[in-house]
This record gives sequence, C-alpha cells and structure tokens, in this order.
Amino acid sequence: MNGAVESAGTARAERRRALLLATLLAGLAGMVDAIGFIRLRHLFVSYMSGNSTQLAVAVGRGNFDEAGSILVLIVLFVLGAAGGQLTAHVAGGRHLTAVLAAVALLLTAAAIFDTAPVPMVLAMGALNAAMHRAGNLPVSLTFVTGTLVRFGQGFGDFLAGRGSGWGWVEQALPWLGLVGGAILAGAAQVRIGAAVAWAPVGAAFLLFVWSLVIPPPE
Repeated sequence: MNGAVESAGTARAERRRALLLATLLAGLAGMVDAIGFIRLRHLFVSYMSGNSTQLAVAVGRGNFDEAGSILVLIVLFVLGAAGGQLTAHVAGGRHLTAVLAAVALLLTAAAIFDTAPVPMVLAMGALNAAMHRAGNLPVSLTFVTGTLVRFGQGFGDFLAGRGSGWGWVEQALPWLGLVGGAILAGAAQVRIGAAVAWAPVGAAFLLFVWSLVIPPPE
C-alpha cells in the first residue's frame, strides 16, 4: 500500500515538473518569437501558421519578393524541426539536454550577428523536439493554437458535465508561458534595445543546465 502511495506521489511530482518545464520552454519560445516579430517587422520565427497566411496573401497580391522571403522562413523552420528531431534521436534519453544545447548555440549566433533571423528560426524549429508530453498531456512549445483548442474542448466537456477532473486547465500553462515570455521580451526591448537578443540566450542556457540534473522527459 505504501509503495503504491509513494509511486503515485512520484508520478504527480514528475508531472508537475514536466508541466513547469513545458511552460518555461514555451516562455523561451515566446521571448524569441517576440524579438523576431520586432526584428522582421511583423513576421514570425516560430508561428508558421501566421507566416503561411501572409505568404498566401503576398502571392495573391503578386508581391513575389515578399512571398519568397516568407517562404525562406518556413523552409528554415522545417529544417530546424528536422535537425532537432535528428538530434533527439541521436541523443536518446538525454534528448532534452542535446536539443537545448543546440537551441542555445543557435540563439547565441543570432545575438552575435545582430538578431540574425536564420539561426532564430532554426532554433525555434529545433525546440519542438525538446519534449512532446508532460505525463499523459500533449504539449506544444512554439505554437499554442492546438493548446487553446484542447483547453477549449476540455472546458466544453466540463460545462457539459462530461469532463473528468481538472486536467484540462493545465493546457493553459504553455499558453501562459509563451505569452509571458513575449511580454518580458517586449518590455526588455523597450528598455535595453538590441541587447534584448541576449535574454533568450541566458534563458536557454539556464534551461540547459537544469536539464542536466532532472530526469529526462518524454
């Protein structure tokens, strides 16, 4: 009996740690996306749905130079996601640490080269391989549409009396992390200007160090 209680307590602790990690990783993505949004004048380094819509609008209007620039961002994001996934496969159980190391190095390069968009987009694509689930809860790190859909569906089930527990509320945490990170980056940009590019570098390295001492997530 005591063993079962201890096991349940351990599982809850691991789930809470995984949710905190997902929230912080989403916060990192929010910081980078906000900085990229300012740098690229209303384009994104992680939100490819928005970029895809703007690509389509540019093509429809015949602005093919603009469309080409947006398409490059989308291709770079896909390449970053592929690279992150390959890194995770090679690293195995320590995939979080390996992916965060790659992300931190890419963000460092972006900061050194005056908020260069190429390493920023590659970093955001790669970050998605850091973790996919917090316990049995699917998480999204660099985009939150799916997170908000799952939150809304859980709320709908709750209103209909079909929900079981409050687990659906946890879906809001990555969204809060992403928005919070973007707010911090926006506020810092006003105060320190281009030096804000080093803020996500510091955050990524702190998360990398933390990943060295915690059990790896899924």
